[in-house]
Amino acid sequence: MGIGSRRAARSQAATASGHAHVIQVSGDGNTVCASGPEDPAPMLRLPAEPTHLAGREKEAEAVLALLAPSRARATPVVSVLSGLPGIGKTALALHVAHQAVTRGWFPGGVLFLHLRGHDPAGPVGAEEAIGTLARALCVDDAVTPDEQTGLCQGALNRLADEGRAVLLIADDASSAAQIERLMPARSVHRLLVTSRHLLTGPSFQARLFGLDELAPRGAADLIAEALRHARPDDPRLRETDAITELAGHCGHHPLALQIAASLLTTDPGRAVVELVAELADAHTRLDVLRYEDGGHTTAVQAAFHLSYRRLLPHHRRLFRQFALNPGPDTSTDAAAALWGQSRARTRNGLAALARAGLLAEQPVGSGRWRMHDLLRVYAARLVDSDSAKWRSAAFTRLLKHCQKLVQAANAHLHTIDDGPLPDDFRDRAHAVQWLEEERANLMALIARAAATGHPRAVLDLQETMRPFLLSRRSYATDAVTVTQLAVDCAREIAHPCCEATALNYLSQILPGCGRVDEAVEAASKSLDISRSRGDRMRQATALTSLGASLRRASRFEDAVEAHTESLTLSRELGDQGCIGKALMGLADTLHETRRYEEATDVLTESVRHFAALGDWHGEGLQLMRLGDTLFAMKRSTEAVDTFRRALVLYQERGDEHHQAIALQNLWSVSDLSAQEAVDNYQRLVAVCHKVCDRALESVALNALGDKLKQLDRYEEAVAAYREAAAIHEERDEERLLLKVLNNLGIALRTAGRITEAVEVHEREIELARARGDRHKEAEALERLATTLRCGRRRLEAVEARVRAVGVYREQKDTWCEGRALGDLGLRVRDAPRADRTKAGYTLVLTHLPPDDAIGQEVGILFALMVMHVRGGHVIAAFWAWASLTKLVVRLLDEGGKQVPEQYLHTVKQLMKTAVHGVRPLRALSAWRTRLRRPAT
Repeated sequence: MGIGSRRAARSQAATASGHAHVIQVSGDGNTVCASGPEDPAPMLRLPAEPTHLAGREKEAEAVLALLAPSRARATPVVSVLSGLPGIGKTALALHVAHQAVTRGWFPGGVLFLHLRGHDPAGPVGAEEAIGTLARALCVDDAVTPDEQTGLCQGALNRLADEGRAVLLIADDASSAAQIERLMPARSVHRLLVTSRHLLTGPSFQARLFGLDELAPRGAADLIAEALRHARPDDPRLRETDAITELAGHCGHHPLALQIAASLLTTDPGRAVVELVAELADAHTRLDVLRYEDGGHTTAVQAAFHLSYRRLLPHHRRLFRQFALNPGPDTSTDAAAALWGQSRARTRNGLAALARAGLLAEQPVGSGRWRMHDLLRVYAARLVDSDSAKWRSAAFTRLLKHCQKLVQAANAHLHTIDDGPLPDDFRDRAHAVQWLEEERANLMALIARAAATGHPRAVLDLQETMRPFLLSRRSYATDAVTVTQLAVDCAREIAHPCCEATALNYLSQILPGCGRVDEAVEAASKSLDISRSRGDRMRQATALTSLGASLRRASRFEDAVEAHTESLTLSRELGDQGCIGKALMGLADTLHETRRYEEATDVLTESVRHFAALGDWHGEGLQLMRLGDTLFAMKRSTEAVDTFRRALVLYQERGDEHHQAIALQNLWSVSDLSAQEAVDNYQRLVAVCHKVCDRALESVALNALGDKLKQLDRYEEAVAAYREAAAIHEERDEERLLLKVLNNLGIALRTAGRITEAVEVHEREIELARARGDRHKEAEALERLATTLRCGRRRLEAVEARVRAVGVYREQKDTWCEGRALGDLGLRVRDAPRADRTKAGYTLVLTHLPPDDAIGQEVGILFALMVMHVRGGHVIAAFWAWASLTKLVVRLLDEGGKQVPEQYLHTVKQLMKTAVHGVRPLRALSAWRTRLRRPAT
């Protein structure tokens, strides 16, 4: 407040009880101060503490730690809470202020100043703010603002000397200059500032604390708590899934969540799913997130608009253009392409948006910028009002930028010549990293391009993205999506040749998603289009793809026929590239059908063909395929020589990636000692990691673990298996992950780490069950039983083995069932009188009551116990009985009220069947004989 308005301010004071005055502070709360400057003792009736602060527990503790009394010299006096509009900065500040007062940290008082940094009427000036503080401290007799600042600092220093710390809260500050005069000179006091901007400056040093949106659980809790506070018995509280979805539509943004909660609490008949449906459309979402109460409107869009209008005009354009990128985040280079400005200027503009709370660099220093979902909707609404020509120009610049970089990255990944590589990326690893980071953005960009009339860009991006997407099993669905979009775009522009090519690509991708029949159909359509147009070149290509699809469909004769026709047609055309592809397809089909002699002849011809063309990449691949075939024919020496030829070829060309592949193939067929193999595989892992070939790296790590186990280096083997498992999980390769988990569990068990081994085996069991692979599940259960037995957890081991027996019985795998029963002590195969034992075991199981609801495991344990008693195996019978009892007790704990009755009924039935064969005296005699038998 200016000095000239002090008289008006004094007129707002009223006499309080005693010798004090009550002063209105910026319209929020009352300050009581002493009647004279001799005893400044500010006290504040803070605005009420927020009712709901769900999901901010960690942030509250962190801010309280900044406010806590400390004697350290480095204690921050000023702390700034910054974040998006409506993110909950003021609510958090009030919460921690009340907590601090309750803990007695600020006996000198608390002062809350609302600086109205984004108020349409204008912010509170620095002089007005220091005037408010002066009146609160009862030192407002100065003439100039500088004198007033000096008096305030003197009063605060006296309070510090008396040990009476003061907390100042400056809410909604818009600039550092607005609060510089409020900064206490002594570290005993604290100034807590909330602002949408990151407040910094040469004379303003503060501890910055950024607030993000709530976690999904905390956001759902905030809505639920608001409903519960209004009506504790609100039936909508049971709609937990709908509440979680509602929180997601609100972007987990506190202001949006509070508006959604208010819409529900004021309309008790409104179902949560109804509001979810209204918010599902992103175009109208901001209109729904609006609450009106007696002429006062609270809206998310209004909060955003206050921040947006404070931006400079060119920063407003950047903010709007940011929404044109449909992906989840935007790199600095992509933003520069959108804006049409230099990278340096774009970085400064993005930083300005981040300071305004409208953007965030995540993680800091990564050059990747993210806008909150609701802000993106707001920006998209703004950019829609711009001219279509302006929007199209910006989006076209982004498309060209991405096309250029994808082509450059693809050149690094799949180079087949000796020419210079694009300098957009340092090496192959850098290119792979960029593709990984941009994949989600590129997928969204292709979809947007297809929807906004850029079919040529879609066709180009699809062709260059496809090799990378096919390199990861988990990206196969993305590859199908973009290729289908390419097919649609080719049809849109009525270009049959592009359509045939896209269908051909689609047929190559679909088998990786298990859609083999669709792949055959796509290849057939491509072939039909090519034949109808008399395009013999595309016809040959389509035949090769059709042959590959037919091979994946196990229609091998048809596949051989298609590849042979393609080879014949390619030779007639003299197309050396098509000849090579047809030879490769024919060789693969012959190899898979074990027609190795024919495959060897075709592969030998293929190697000569690529060598004659000077295509060293194709020559090396065919050499490795030939080596595989020779090894399958048990011609190991020739296989080793063939792999070495491929390795030398790649070494001459400096292709580290394919050197690694050739090395892996060479070592897999070579007779190496365990130590040599370990050294070699360690080098291979390093090379694979360098060139970002995660698939081959996982194979090498698994092989390394196997060799380390042979050398009894179990701890190192465990580390290798864990890395391999992490890669398979990253790539969603469940089948390969199962194999690695098997090896990892055994290695952990051998290393004596039983608890970890059990966890791994349980993960293996869970994964096999999820895949529906019952046989793998049973095998994993057996391994779990072995591990539990090694850990002296005998009862759990018996239970696991019995579960495996039950699975084998369901699968009618009698051989594996017999093996598992043998591990339980019941010899039902390859043992004297095994037939009688098996018959007795089967008899007991078949006489179980048909209405037995206890489960298969109980029946198997009963049968085991009876047959062990018959055979005189008292100890084995005891463990079966103990496991049975434990199982029944567990069923009782789970609430099976009829379990005792069923248990006794089953015992009765079994005793009728088994009692005539039980010879307890003979069993005891056999046991005594076994105990007396001398140890060997």
